[in-house]
Amino acid sequence: MSVRTVLLVLVAGLCLIIAAAAGSRITLGKGRSRLERNKAVVRRMHAAVWSEANREKAVAAVRQLYTPDFIVHDWTGDHRPGVDGLIQNWESERASFVGLTEHAQAIVAEGDLVVDRFFSTGTQARDLGPIPHHSPGISNRGRTLNMSEMEMFRLVDGKLAEQWLLNDIWGAHAQLGLFDPDHWRESICGALPK
Repeated sequence: MSVRTVLLVLVAGLCLIIAAAAGSRITLGKGRSRLERNKAVVRRMHAAVWSEANREKAVAAVRQLYTPDFIVHDWTGDHRPGVDGLIQNWESERASFVGLTEHAQAIVAEGDLVVDRFFSTGTQARDLGPIPHHSPGISNRGRTLNMSEMEMFRLVDGKLAEQWLLNDIWGAHAQLGLFDPDHWRESICGALPK
């Protein structure tokens, strides 16, 4: 083999290595960019929907951020509220809690899944009806609710398509006065027999 042939093979090999490294870097950059976009959708959802007091702005954000067939999995079961159901949920939460806001505390993304831990706060503004087989009604005592929550979303084409939600219902019930956490048995079941 001539020196020229060896040099051509080395240069071609070096070009292939550089091209592979550049392609890998581009692929990693695109992946990171997608993850950051997905996390931005969740951040915007907290601010533009669930912390937004203006109905028209919140409705516009719901239509931009959620898929029409949005699904929720929470402590009461599996639901398909879709966009219209989410708007009704927003209206109900606004009527139930004055000054309702959500603050994202940590957000992690992997592929099309985003998990976030957030903090919700608001002041109870009306009686809360019972949820059959899950929660009794809670009369309005005008108490402030501060609740930690976690959720995971599946995104499709940059929109929220599915949600798994965990929240501290026990803590929420205690804060809203459903029972006394220091004397929960007596406050739920009544006085103990002597």
